[in-house]
Parts: sequence; structure tokens; C-alpha cells
Amino acid sequence: MRREFNFDGMEAAPRWIAIFLGANLLVHLLVLYVWNAAGQVVSLQGSSGGTSALSVTGMAMLNLWLCLMVLKSFPAGQPLRSTWLLLTVAAAVEGASGVVGQVLGTDWLLNPLTWAGSAGFGWIEQIRLTTLFASGPVHLALLATAMAAVLRILQRYGFWVRPSAADWAVPGIACLFALCRFGEACVASLAGKPGSLENCISLAGLPLLCVLFLEAMLLRQSVLRMGNGLIARVWMALVCGILLTGAGEAVLWVIPHYSQTLPLAISGILIRLLIAAAFALAPACQLAAQHRAFKPDRGISENVGSHSPVLAR
Repeated sequence: MRREFNFDGMEAAPRWIAIFLGANLLVHLLVLYVWNAAGQVVSLQGSSGGTSALSVTGMAMLNLWLCLMVLKSFPAGQPLRSTWLLLTVAAAVEGASGVVGQVLGTDWLLNPLTWAGSAGFGWIEQIRLTTLFASGPVHLALLATAMAAVLRILQRYGFWVRPSAADWAVPGIACLFALCRFGEACVASLAGKPGSLENCISLAGLPLLCVLFLEAMLLRQSVLRMGNGLIARVWMALVCGILLTGAGEAVLWVIPHYSQTLPLAISGILIRLLIAAAFALAPACQLAAQHRAFKPDRGISENVGSHSPVLAR
């Protein structure tokens, strides 16, 4: 049976995101190959965050636009409207933090705050920390609330599954990582080396990340009962985004303990982009499912890409 790949309309949105990710991966692998071919003599200046900032911010804004499109298809009273409203607010916080952080939170030439001298640079630092707090703990709190809402709905429609030992092990690892981070901060504080505000913001999001890991495992078990339809992929994309967020926290914690080499910087670049893309895939798959479900030239069995039409709209 021949399968057609359509790259027009909303149904192709997940494919375009995957293509963009693949292209970025190839570019970074090429950069790494050239760096190795040059004898690893090229030094890396600055952090890896600035290098990928435009791609990550662009993906976050795409996520916001897709979430707004999905939210329009859920009128008041629909089961998942509150969930998508929370996901849209979370995407708005993430996108706004990226844009404001890049425009006013960095000391680039066109930032008007740099023209105000030392006072302007103080404002730049305050904006940078504010955007970090918004994209960190605030964003995680909104995601945790949205995940709790969708878990309640899945339980109502009979998709609840008792968590297994492996499901408890994954959030247990996240809690262990959080304890290590808090322990490190306590030891540094006792040694007279108080942590930076950036590190404190990161620590503030770790308890929320532990809660998200538990919710992600519960959601994964529930989604497995839906089959392999597009609606199931919506929630699996959210699960992957949460797990990648935890992996990103671990990577960003490990990198400062080593020399700032290009391979480590590229890993930091890719993990941020993968996180943003995973969250953008969720509304993209939702729109693709709705587009496929209501196509007039398909049968009912093919129209509904999941085993739960009520969760599609």
C-alpha cells in the first residue's frame, strides 16, 4: 500500500518541524567535523546559549502560534479546552521570555538599554534574570498544571493505568538529581561561596521538574492505551519534551564542570532546540489530527487518527 506524504497545510506541520530538526543536526555535525579536521584548534568564545537563541526562540514562537490555532478549535465547555489554554499560556511565557531576553536581555549593539551606560547594563541583567525565571519555574508550573488537567480528563474517559515500578523509577531519578543539586548548593554556601541568582532560579524549578516527571510517566502509560494515532503522539510529544527538559538540566549542570569545548557546546545547543521542538510537535500533531479527522474525502476509520475522537476536539 503506497502512502502519500503531503507537505501542504496543517497536516504537514509535524513533518516540517522534523525536517528543520534534521537540518540543524546536519549543520552542527558538519561544524563538528570541520572542527575536528582543523585539529581542534578553534577556540569557543562565550556560551552556547547565544548561538542557538534565534532557532530556539523561533521554535517557541511557532509553538505559541500552533497552540493558539488549536485553542480556537476547542470552544468553551470542551473537555480539553482548559488544558490547551494552559499550554498556550505556557507557550506564550516561553516565547515572550525568548524574545524579550534576546532583544533587551543581552548587551548587543541594537539594545537601547546599552546606550544608558552602567545603569542600562544593570537593567539588562535584571531583565535577563526575569526572563530566566519566567522560562524556568513559571513555565514548568504552567506545564505541571496542564499535565494534571489532562490526566484528570484521561481518567474520566477510561485511559487511566496504574503506574508500574519503572514509572516510579524515572521521577525517582529526577528527585535524586534534584537532591544532588541542592546538596551541592548547600556545600558551596557553607564554604562561603553563595550561588548566583541564575543558579538559584534553576534550583527553584527542580521540584516542579520532579512533579512533571511523575506526571509524564502517568501520561505515557495512559497514552499507550490509545494506540499509535496522532492524538496519542500529541501527548507523547509532551512527555518527550518534559524528559528532554530534565536531560537538558543535567547537561547544563555537567558542562561547567568540564572545559568549554565545541562538542559540549553543541550538545547544549541541540538539547535546547530538541526541547522547543518537542513542545511544538504537540500542537502540530493536534492540528494534523483535526485536519485528517474532518477531511471530507476519507472514511471514518481513516479519518480519526486516534482511538479517542472526543479527545481530538
